[in-house]
Amino acid sequence: MMGIEDAKNPEIIDQSIEHPVADIPKSEKQTAQKEASPEKRMQAEKTVLDTLGIGSDEKLDDFDKKLNEATKSLPRYQQIEKKLEGIERQNLPYELFKALKRDSDEEQIDQNAPKDGVLIQSMKQGPLACAGRTLIASSLLQEHGIGHVPVSAPKHALIIIEQSPDTMAYFDANNNLFFTFPKSALDGYEGLETSAECRLKEYTPRETDFNDGITTAYSHFVAMPAKEAIGRQYLGNVAAALNGNEEFESSGITKDEEASEATHQIETEVYGVNPVLVSFHSRVETLYKKEKARTASYRKVASEVLQTHPTHDDFVSFFTKVLDGNISDGIPFIKNASPERKRVYADNVWDFLQKEIKTKAKEEDKNI
Repeated sequence: MMGIEDAKNPEIIDQSIEHPVADIPKSEKQTAQKEASPEKRMQAEKTVLDTLGIGSDEKLDDFDKKLNEATKSLPRYQQIEKKLEGIERQNLPYELFKALKRDSDEEQIDQNAPKDGVLIQSMKQGPLACAGRTLIASSLLQEHGIGHVPVSAPKHALIIIEQSPDTMAYFDANNNLFFTFPKSALDGYEGLETSAECRLKEYTPRETDFNDGITTAYSHFVAMPAKEAIGRQYLGNVAAALNGNEEFESSGITKDEEASEATHQIETEVYGVNPVLVSFHSRVETLYKKEKARTASYRKVASEVLQTHPTHDDFVSFFTKVLDGNISDGIPFIKNASPERKRVYADNVWDFLQKEIKTKAKEEDKNI
């Protein structure tokens, strides 16, 4: 593992690092292996409808419409929709982010509610996970006619927004991160209606670019048309629940692997096979390990700097220098930023670490 001095040295630092990963429930299969029986097909459809809060006597047709209507029924969706009233169109993406990010969550969550954070019935009273936030954000952006692509990163979901002809916005509400960047930095991107494997390249922030958040960013992901992306994501998570994935232990869905397979068949029938996504998923475990390693390395360096420079001014001064090394590879909005921006970022990292220390102390006091 790298240390502080390694972090300052661009030639020494480990290149394979990234950031706080918020898992998206696993759904590896893109196509079904065999045709499901009529009984299992019926069970799959019933489960999808149940998660949407729709009577199982209805048919699972026009899935996009049903998902949209169910999403609009969520209390969090309705709260945010009200907050966005009167907001000018160009400001709406960032205002949406502030209303939906994890740090804006209210503490009063039903402790008995399902914890998966991605299925409609679970999200009505329980917490939100990355896929749940992406579903709500994309639905609201579609409602306001704002061009965007939900993206599938290694076991994570977020959104890329077309802010203007030459500016994109990175919108990761679950990791409290929003920043704008030049469209030219998004390699592989083919527009709002085309699935594409993209890489966020190194770039120099412009005066008009800004960021809110300190976590590192995913630089490698698949961008998809909005309706397809959130639809696949939702059906994939229902399939994961039926498969018995641990993320859904509290969701009240009985494990049924054949019904899970049938749900994947429904996904393929609705959206077809997406070869770009299939290819990406075949490499996702390797990419995910790199993300986890980068997260651990980044946090290790920040913690070491805090230990050796425990006062505010010393920490900010030294960590600003650390950001000149490859530790900032996973922070594209800071990597080539001005010294002033790096110093502001270092100051925000200090605030975050102090908040973590206070939170940990409170938890320890509760356990005494």
